[in-house]
Amino acid sequence: MHPSRKSSKVERALVCVLAKTRAHELCFASFKRCVLDELNADLAVALTIDHDYDYANPFWQHAKYRWTAPDFADYGQGFDLAQRLTCAERDLAPADWRALLAVKGVWQGRIHSPDPQPSASSILIFCRWLLLHGLRQDGVLERYDRFIVTRSDFTWLSPHPPLSILDPHAIWVPEGENYGGINDRHLVASRRDIEDCLSMLNEIVLYPLELRQEMQHKTWNDEQFFAHHLSRRGVSDRIRSFPYVMYTARPLRDRSPTWSRGKYEPVAGHYIKYPAEYRIARAFATVIRDRSDWERGSWRSFDPDGFQEPQVSIFGRLSNGAQRFYFNHIVRLPSLIQPGGAALIGRKLRQLFKQSILYRRRVSVG
Repeated sequence: MHPSRKSSKVERALVCVLAKTRAHELCFASFKRCVLDELNADLAVALTIDHDYDYANPFWQHAKYRWTAPDFADYGQGFDLAQRLTCAERDLAPADWRALLAVKGVWQGRIHSPDPQPSASSILIFCRWLLLHGLRQDGVLERYDRFIVTRSDFTWLSPHPPLSILDPHAIWVPEGENYGGINDRHLVASRRDIEDCLSMLNEIVLYPLELRQEMQHKTWNDEQFFAHHLSRRGVSDRIRSFPYVMYTARPLRDRSPTWSRGKYEPVAGHYIKYPAEYRIARAFATVIRDRSDWERGSWRSFDPDGFQEPQVSIFGRLSNGAQRFYFNHIVRLPSLIQPGGAALIGRKLRQLFKQSILYRRRVSVG
């Protein structure tokens, strides 16, 4: 975490939600209170939607700007669309961007390729381009000073950091969850930097051979690819971080495809997709309750690793354990009666055995 100087200017802010509006029934209330209202911001959505999209959801209803594209079965079609428009703007002949599929990693999930990936990461790359294209085409860039690019399935436990304490010359991301690169789940950028932050797909379709030469010797996850892109754009040295005060949640009834199904947490009453986010957000929620707590800055010296969960009675622990077992294992049984389900059941049984008292005793005796 890095200190920053305060700004006296009241900045115009646009919050941009990417890709999907999943978990809106769970997350929108905290999003509106802790982000939109706290920053006095407008809302934009850049989404890929299908024929049964729920237009009544509050993210869509509250959005001042909306940019959409089909939810492609093969997001290579979306990349082709972006390339046609990008090359037409620059009067360039299109390059073979699919040559970059030789670069391994989850970044190409949902693109039909020789090495299909069990992820949907290309949707985010496409939706960053969709957002940037909309901001440019509709003349929105000049209307705002700061852009907050985020996701709909964050539950906010504390208010968003006020822009007055976030240096406008820096690009801000949550601290942690970097996986060898830069966290790409949420960012705050000024008007001068937002195009660099959103232009990954432009680089892919315009300079695929250069990227392949630079990236061919390793396997890339989303965070590493994002970090590589920001380095190419010359802005990676201005990345700064603030603490996680939100976490990624999944409703009980959600069956949409996702990289991380998460674990059920009885205290929250829903699935937690990334436990580290949840633990840190709960810790910082004890010291950041409103804007004045951000401004006083005492959170800078706070150690979230020292956070102690409230004591729970024996009955409470038994109840929580039963709920975790039911939602993390029993509820998932129908999905296990599928090709590959037997292997998944075997892995689950081994995991449960290794967590058992019998196994721990055997290991300690051995």
